[in-house]
Amino acid sequence: MRRHKHRMGPPRGMLKHITLQILKNRPMSGSELMNEIEEYTEWRPSPGSIYPLLNRLKEEGLIEKYRNDDPNLKRFSLTEKGKNELEEHKKFDDQFRKRNKTIRKIYWRLHREMPEETYESFSKLYDQIEKAYKIASEDPGKSEKLRKILQDTCKELEELQNE
Repeated sequence: MRRHKHRMGPPRGMLKHITLQILKNRPMSGSELMNEIEEYTEWRPSPGSIYPLLNRLKEEGLIEKYRNDDPNLKRFSLTEKGKNELEEHKKFDDQFRKRNKTIRKIYWRLHREMPEETYESFSKLYDQIEKAYKIASEDPGKSEKLRKILQDTCKELEELQNE
């Protein structure tokens, strides 16, 4: 019988998107990418997954070797084709959001056995935060207000835990 290794990283197929998204910000080497991915996902891709992916992205014309001062460090940057690919990924935002909502419900309702009424409030709060962030991301004043609301909410939840 074959045992399956438990995989705790992002869903299959997401590593490509995550890699392109990170390279959008600045050129990076494979090891720098692994560190950055670990920061975002709390999962570190293996060299056996990141380096073949980088080669494939280079072959597809989505990334290119970045010329830098250190000849021993091989960094990659996003090409115009890579930037266009990221724009195409935005079309899948709704699918990603729905998948996230499904996973969230499975975790909280089934796994954690959260009562339906509590889950509905939790889910509504999550959805409102997402909508507010979209608006606040374009307005520094609203961004600060959102941050304050979230800090206050966290403080109230912490107080509830300490009662």
